[in-house]
Amino acid sequence: MKRIIIGLVVAAVTLTGCQRKPARSDEAAGMKEMQGIPGMPGMPAAGADTSGVPVNRSEAQRLGVTFARATERPVRSSIRAVGVLKYAEPNRVYVNARVGGWVERLYADYVGKRVERGDQLLALYSPDLVSAQEEYLLARRLKDDTLAAGARRRLTLWDIPPDQIDSLESRGTAQRTLVLRAPRSGEVTEKMVIEGQAVRAGDNLFQIADARVLWVDVAIFEQDAAAVRVGTPATITVDALPGRTFRGSVTFIYPQLDEKTRTLTARVAVTNVDGALRPGMYATAALATAGRRAVSVPLEAVLPTGTKDIVFVNRGDGRFVPRDVRVGLRGDSLVEIVEGVKPGDEVVASATFLLDSESNLAAAIQGLMLQMGMGLNMGGMQMPAKEGERRP
Repeated sequence: MKRIIIGLVVAAVTLTGCQRKPARSDEAAGMKEMQGIPGMPGMPAAGADTSGVPVNRSEAQRLGVTFARATERPVRSSIRAVGVLKYAEPNRVYVNARVGGWVERLYADYVGKRVERGDQLLALYSPDLVSAQEEYLLARRLKDDTLAAGARRRLTLWDIPPDQIDSLESRGTAQRTLVLRAPRSGEVTEKMVIEGQAVRAGDNLFQIADARVLWVDVAIFEQDAAAVRVGTPATITVDALPGRTFRGSVTFIYPQLDEKTRTLTARVAVTNVDGALRPGMYATAALATAGRRAVSVPLEAVLPTGTKDIVFVNRGDGRFVPRDVRVGLRGDSLVEIVEGVKPGDEVVASATFLLDSESNLAAAIQGLMLQMGMGLNMGGMQMPAKEGERRP
């Protein structure tokens, strides 16, 4: 029917230059006859309010048009961000030498080796260490408690465990090497020493990190920054482990925004009890924001036009009229309506573009028909004569 109407209008406009200007009575009679054509969009009876688009519910269901009511409810959204897994900084520790010497035996001999707290890392020979042990033993033999206490404290400051000092006293002879032990459990992530190497006091020898808790720094876009808080729960997924999800939460938000990327960095801590996650993996974090209660409609109910947002609202008699709205927070499935819709209003929830095209088409045809009926004459257009009448 629409195609027939459009064809008639185009044909009428084309023929305007070929017809004489009709009398006013003939023009009015022709318009009255066209208004009586059933289903003619834009040509209602005089006085009828035909704003909006009439909707047949059964036909709308066949076309996939659905309806919903504006309701006050929480508008929740999940923010997706990406980052790279890394060791948590509090779970990393350096092992260094407190005294100079030579590495006589290396127990942690490769990067990635798992060590437990107290495990042997290396045996270090140090002449200074041997002298300090002999000084302590001499003080004990001389029963000089002041000298013995000073020598013992010196050994303690060199990181010699108390059990080794006690065994030194019971043994009565100085030990040639000092055994360095792991201060915590984890993996050897850095090894800066090899067997036989000379080391100086203060040199870092190993780095040990625990992977039971990992960090991922994710980039949050500026417009989403207000929805992220410390404690926001997060779901972590990695491409290397399809189908698996890991739980975490935001533990820190960096205070400064990146001026180049316009993003805010948030730190997410994720538990890794079974060790399936590895530092360096590319991770995707879904942050579940708390949201807020507001008047909302389904996300697809809002039709953006580029300069404004439109929602088709039932005016109460089955006709849906386009209404300008002001939107707020956009969630995963809902959008907040700040202005333009009240709770309880029925709106078109999907396939809104169908009603928008129907509304635009009806408005265009109505404008053309009104021009024809308001005496604009469309360049001398004459209405078709009734059957049996002669055309002047």
